[in-house]
Amino acid sequence: MYSICRIRKFDILNLKRVSDILYECGKDMAMKYDLHHWDNSHVKTWLIVMLCALKNNIYLVYNEEKTVATFQTRKVEESLLFKKLAITPALMGGGIGSYCLAEIERIAKEVGCTEVICEVYDKSEHAMSFYEHRGYTIYGAIETFKYKELKMRRKV
Repeated sequence: MYSICRIRKFDILNLKRVSDILYECGKDMAMKYDLHHWDNSHVKTWLIVMLCALKNNIYLVYNEEKTVATFQTRKVEESLLFKKLAITPALMGGGIGSYCLAEIERIAKEVGCTEVICEVYDKSEHAMSFYEHRGYTIYGAIETFKYKELKMRRKV
């Protein structure tokens, strides 16, 4: 049903697909939840993706040949950090997020990590609930200039 593909660092076409999904998600979160932490212009979103490509492994998720989601990973000591898990808004609620988490956890085991970690904007109640429902717990927080990110983790 779904498959994932790791994107090469300078694969412009696929990095543009990642940028498009993140842009759509940013607009959707702003409209549905009044959350603006991902609500950026196309250009800023593209620049963020290009910078992320330098330090993270970026993946696209496909349903047949159609891109439906994206996420990023990076090994941090014995943990696999994932960021920017984003599902095409029109397809939310169909199990793609759960599929992505299962793949992230599989990747963590594959690279020898003992846990998966992420950071969630403290006002993203829907995201926190999603992760908590799948066994993630809050273990700390990071204060940024604009907002607070909760650190969440799950042993694998």
